[in-house]
Amino acid sequence: MKRRIKNGLGLTTIICCVLYAFFFTLSRKQFYQLTVTYILLFIGLACFWWLFKEFNRSYSQLVDQDETLFQKRRTAILIGTVGVLLRLMIWEVTPNLSQDFFRFIWDGHMLLNGYNPYLYIPDEIIGEASSFIPNAQVLRAYMGDLSASHYTNYPPLNQFFFAVAAALGGKSITATVIFMRLFIILADVGTLVIMVKLLKQLGKPDYYSLLYFLNPFVLVELTGNLHWEGVMGFFMLLAFYLLLKLKKWWSALFMGYGILLKLMPLLILPILLNRIKFSKIIPYYLFILIVVGIGFLPFLSIELFDKYSNSVGLWFGKFEFNASVYYLVRDVGYGLVGYNTIGKIGKILPFCTLISVLLITYFRNNRTPVGLFTSVMFAFCLHLLFSTTVHPWYLVIPLLFSVFTKYRFMVVWSAFIFLSYYAYSNSNYQENLWLIAFEYVVVIGYFIYELFYFSRNRENTTNVNKNVSLYR
Repeated sequence: MKRRIKNGLGLTTIICCVLYAFFFTLSRKQFYQLTVTYILLFIGLACFWWLFKEFNRSYSQLVDQDETLFQKRRTAILIGTVGVLLRLMIWEVTPNLSQDFFRFIWDGHMLLNGYNPYLYIPDEIIGEASSFIPNAQVLRAYMGDLSASHYTNYPPLNQFFFAVAAALGGKSITATVIFMRLFIILADVGTLVIMVKLLKQLGKPDYYSLLYFLNPFVLVELTGNLHWEGVMGFFMLLAFYLLLKLKKWWSALFMGYGILLKLMPLLILPILLNRIKFSKIIPYYLFILIVVGIGFLPFLSIELFDKYSNSVGLWFGKFEFNASVYYLVRDVGYGLVGYNTIGKIGKILPFCTLISVLLITYFRNNRTPVGLFTSVMFAFCLHLLFSTTVHPWYLVIPLLFSVFTKYRFMVVWSAFIFLSYYAYSNSNYQENLWLIAFEYVVVIGYFIYELFYFSRNRENTTNVNKNVSLYR
């Protein structure tokens, strides 16, 4: 049996390696070929799930007190080995679903040459930038008109990584991409290590970690297309792990790093409000504020706040992509006033998100680790439902935290959100609203199914690890 499982793991790994290599030979115009390959990769994930589940079961029957740490964590180590191998298969590929990395490289070279990247629009400085940014014209052309005509919205720690990769990569775009990918892979490995530690603390098996680490969505969007949400997820997960270990100041430091990378961890800070004593939560928040303030300090200028806030604000008042609630409300607005009301709706929906997070804060039990991680997952999911723009890689954080919960609808969403890439397969970037509707109907339908299923099959929550209070 063990030999069959190992052979199955080897065969599945080889097939997935071939599929990933083929996937990144395609362009985003080839939607149908990409979709079929993506489906096959998720079938591979299902195979990994069954094989590692059986692998874990076969070895868990052999209880040996003298086992080494390597033997006790053999499942996690094997998952890590397979995951790293799959990532190495796409080590040198050029991102095929996103052009954001061209702006990353541009910002990195701006910072390297002493320019504040928050104060300059590429289109306005392209003439001067050509003298100090390698491949400036190429970067400008491929980052796209949208990015080139707006100020950067990537926070300071992200800019730091861009600059380091640009310094190491020099004049080579490919080398710079490889160094960015190295940082992202290292963060993923760190995330796996923390996941395994937390799963052990929660009394859950190591193989749950493959729902994130071997998920095709994660490999495609993070390793393949160089999105940094995974690095943010690493800092967030490390912050929560340290909080569970009662290392409050270290936790605040890494939570601050997460905010300096993507800002989004700000969303879940209120969840801690009624779970930590007021006398302790205020210093925690203040330390995070100090970390974030120090991060922005090198970029401070009179113009910074205005230009950066305007850039971030575009995502609420101008851009729309793969939305759910917003598209429904927008269609109602068309019927009532005859034009797109994104300017008004985009200002209201963030308040809906805030109210939802506050409701989660005060009406859910966040004292246990599972309760806290479930609340974080729901907070990000509600944020996405109320957003005007939902790019696929935005799902990384709720998917990561779903690993520690009983819910698996985020895994389903990570598969079906690929349908949103249909918009890039046509020259007009026109979305297919039927595909978007199908995506959300399937995901919400599966979530409702899980709610009914778990309400009928109440899990036994008497496990000591699950009921230990987070805060003392």
